[in-house]
Amino acid sequence: MTHNLGVDVGGTFTDVVVFDEATNELTVDKVLSTPENPSTGVVDGIESAVEKAGTDVAALDLLFHGTTVVTNMLLEETGSRVGLLTTAGHEDVLHLARAWTPGPLYGWMGMEKPDPLADLVDTRGVDGAISAPDGTVAEPLDEAGVREAVGELRDAGVEALTVALLNSYLNPTHERRIRDIVAEEAPDLPVSISSEIVPEYGEYERTLTTVINDYARPQVIGYLDDLRSSLESAGSTATMNVVRSDGGLMSTEAAKHRPVELALSGPSGGVVGAATIAEAAGVPDVLTLDMGGTSTDVSLVEGGEPGTTRQTKVGYREFKSRAVDVNTVGAGGGSIARVQLSGSLQVGPESAGADPGPACYGLGGEEPTVTDANVALGRIPPSVQLGGRMELDREAARDVVESIAEERGTSVEEAAQAILDIVNENMYSALRVVSVERGYDPREFGLVAFGGAGPMHANALADVMGAYPLIVPPGPGVMSAFGFLTSDVQNEFSETYLRTDDEVTGEDVFEELETIREAAADWLASEGVDEADRTFDYYADCRYYRQDIQMSIPVDADELRRETGLAEIKGDFEARHDQQFGFSLDAPLEIANLRVVGKGAVQGVEIEAEEPGEADASDAVTGSHDVYFDDAYRDTTIYDRTALRPGNEVPGPAIVTGDDSTVVVQPDHVATVDRYGNLAVERGEGR
Repeated sequence: MTHNLGVDVGGTFTDVVVFDEATNELTVDKVLSTPENPSTGVVDGIESAVEKAGTDVAALDLLFHGTTVVTNMLLEETGSRVGLLTTAGHEDVLHLARAWTPGPLYGWMGMEKPDPLADLVDTRGVDGAISAPDGTVAEPLDEAGVREAVGELRDAGVEALTVALLNSYLNPTHERRIRDIVAEEAPDLPVSISSEIVPEYGEYERTLTTVINDYARPQVIGYLDDLRSSLESAGSTATMNVVRSDGGLMSTEAAKHRPVELALSGPSGGVVGAATIAEAAGVPDVLTLDMGGTSTDVSLVEGGEPGTTRQTKVGYREFKSRAVDVNTVGAGGGSIARVQLSGSLQVGPESAGADPGPACYGLGGEEPTVTDANVALGRIPPSVQLGGRMELDREAARDVVESIAEERGTSVEEAAQAILDIVNENMYSALRVVSVERGYDPREFGLVAFGGAGPMHANALADVMGAYPLIVPPGPGVMSAFGFLTSDVQNEFSETYLRTDDEVTGEDVFEELETIREAAADWLASEGVDEADRTFDYYADCRYYRQDIQMSIPVDADELRRETGLAEIKGDFEARHDQQFGFSLDAPLEIANLRVVGKGAVQGVEIEAEEPGEADASDAVTGSHDVYFDDAYRDTTIYDRTALRPGNEVPGPAIVTGDDSTVVVQPDHVATVDRYGNLAVERGEGR
């Protein structure tokens, strides 16, 4: 039998999903992550999951891996030493950056720009010039100077080299020649050229993105090689694909060359999986809530398609790379609660992580966390074992929350509820960013909750936002890993266009898009995608002439070739602009960039429906337990999720338990099991 496997490495847990193609069955598992060496946790999780699925590592056919290696490297600034070759006179490009500087809203005190990832001492300017806007060679490349610069950087000990020349997006010949010279002078030195990583205007963003690619590259190469070696030692011959920030897949060899595209690898899978499940359930417009042990990721899905962005942000650094549009906040199950000097309570962003983790894990944690607060209030019942194996230390949870209660002069329950209220408010603010602040009314969207902690908090958030139905899919604690199994191979190709709608016709734009499509087709062929499995999506980055804010507008090739094609693109752009900003301008439309996303279909999970049965869910009841709701304890029924069947109704207050996550159904709400096994929560009569 053939099995595919998705594995997602989180800050606290490593999640694994095994998919049996013959039976369409899923097996889920969780193990603690190993931050000191993530590949150890990956292999441990895979071996545990395949054993649970009744198979072995050798039976795996495809392996889809989401990794936080690049994310953590950028946040912790633990990447490689990067050398930079740029056009002479532009060596300070990373230091000049943009006008925005991290720091307080008012005043200059405390403002601090992040240190460039390529130090000035490791930067060299080389002679040679490409003219704008036609891309002609204005000055030949000084190859002798290039060889000298490469030799100096090699001898200085740089671990990777970035080549980012002025105007190279118009003509890459100088950058390509420098790459050839590097191969001659320093054959073991990884090198990236900006005209391939970001072939678009914007010297700073193009340089920064390419430097980030090289900053991560040596470690990503080492990590993927080590993981492959460990898997082979365990008996696996599976083809491994790595999940991109935009939710697509690429081979490990492609990932080694373009690790910048892995910066949001893990969160993207959850959004893709949630979009798949929500659309099947008939709710194509949803907000997604992925609450893990360290952080919460939220996103917006419209018409079944996850929103994407070209501006990826990790920490203080914002760079050009296509990604699922995710807003992240430091609110997770492991977020630590502390009383500030002012007496106010702060929750997060610091997290207890996997080691030592929350106090209730019994691994040495001594500070109160969100998970400890949930345990103290009874929202994680005594019958629950994390991952089906880990016993929780409830006394330890109450003890650490009591430290907050004593400082604030409240009861343990009031302190625990305050912790949950604050973390919920943090997540609510993040959800507003991706909805209200972009012109969307959350009351017109459902909410899909997943992650190990998301289903415990989602009902409270849905109630505040009016976002119903709340959908909690099966296996919510491993949704990102599930999403990997529904992803396609994909990559984006682009070029700068900079033409107004009175300078070109729709046919002109179509012909340029077709040229870009050929590059996308060649890449899909290199990834082993058959021609019959390829599809292509066209986009135009549009803006008002001489304005900076641009939006990526989907383009229909057939419509584009009609006489009104450009007018239709402008109409779509103006509608989007008016929705988000509340106005439109009487100005020409400018197409800044053209993009083609090439996709290759992969045989993924088919979500099977089952006809609903009776509403009575008494067969799934495992007991009852006192849970703190609305300033008082209430007798709350406990349900075993594995025993629930389509059509069953679960009136609140209720707790639905599973190996990977616990679902809290609040009073005056009802959860119904739909045809796909999702819990769909709506306002209704509780007990």
